[in-house]
Amino acid sequence: MKKASKPIKDKRTIQDMQEYLKFHNERNYVLFIIGITTGYRSQDLVDLKIRDIQKVLKDKEFCIMEKKRLKNHITKGLKGNPKPRVVPLQPYLIRILREYIKDKPGYDYAFPSQKGGHITVDSYGKILSKAGKYFRLNNIAAHTPRKIYAYKLYMDSGKNIELVRQALGHSTTLITERYLGLDKEAIAQYSKGLNDLILY
Repeated sequence: MKKASKPIKDKRTIQDMQEYLKFHNERNYVLFIIGITTGYRSQDLVDLKIRDIQKVLKDKEFCIMEKKRLKNHITKGLKGNPKPRVVPLQPYLIRILREYIKDKPGYDYAFPSQKGGHITVDSYGKILSKAGKYFRLNNIAAHTPRKIYAYKLYMDSGKNIELVRQALGHSTTLITERYLGLDKEAIAQYSKGLNDLILY
């Protein structure tokens, strides 16, 4: 059974990953930092075109209608249109994106594949997994940047799980807790006390 990806919780390791990705391929680096600063799913990001990035720079925010949110809306038979998820553009990212899209035509995919079209989520996941292994990290996948974003929000908000739930668009906080692995983390933490029951 495939294990769920994990957030990278250590800031220095996250920065090491960025540097590694930048050294090997600028596309993967830019995709990674957009993921960790917006929390969008990789599928929504790989679909972006240069013109979408140009609009982001103009508006100073990302405004993406997430495919999964749209699909859930349709599946549940809800009326009206779901709202796109809006995330502010981080100041440091502005310079990086401007440089990245410089002299590129608007119709091109922002994160192209060598085979044509855009990079697939599967390929991106393998790239992140390889980078993770370099730093001896397990269970790193295409979903990891979104989990980094979620965990950072969770810690910086004073562990406000409701805020994180809203940011990710989850229907319940229970889903968010599982998503962050907080249930397993809490069980492991409090299980340490069980050692006291053993007569040694």
